[in-house]
Amino acid sequence: MTQTFYKGHPGYDAGIIRRSAIVAVVIGTILTLTNQTAAVLGRQPFQFLPLVLNFVTPFIVVAISQLLGVKKALSDMKQSDKSGAQIEGFIAAAFGHGIPLRALTVSLMIGSTNSGIIISATLMENGNLANLPFATMAQAYILPALFGILSQTITYRRTLHAPRVVV
Repeated sequence: MTQTFYKGHPGYDAGIIRRSAIVAVVIGTILTLTNQTAAVLGRQPFQFLPLVLNFVTPFIVVAISQLLGVKKALSDMKQSDKSGAQIEGFIAAAFGHGIPLRALTVSLMIGSTNSGIIISATLMENGNLANLPFATMAQAYILPALFGILSQTITYRRTLHAPRVVV
């Protein structure tokens, strides 16, 4: 029995981890430079937990988003007479195919987890929530939604363009 895979299918494309890591390094570096500027300049020590979250969160969001994008593209290919779904423009793809809803769902899960970690760390450090970093908590929801939409859309379109591989 032969199976047809598409480049971009999780069983065929090992690049999901590599692309997620590259994006996480870029985004994590930008977030660290933005959120911990004084530590980067040597004026105060780094805050370890936010530093780790700056890199881990984008990795998880992009990896999950790529898997969701591939899954949706493969589903659409099967439904459009197995010859490949119609490829539309980037904006149309980004706001179609349920991508915003899936990105919002991932963002709520990741943001809630990060918020719980941030609240716990703030309570352990200060004993109260008076110094809760609200900007960081807002980033925990907004950025995963944006990067989720971008990552799913790029992966969705890449999967539709990918050649078929018969195994």
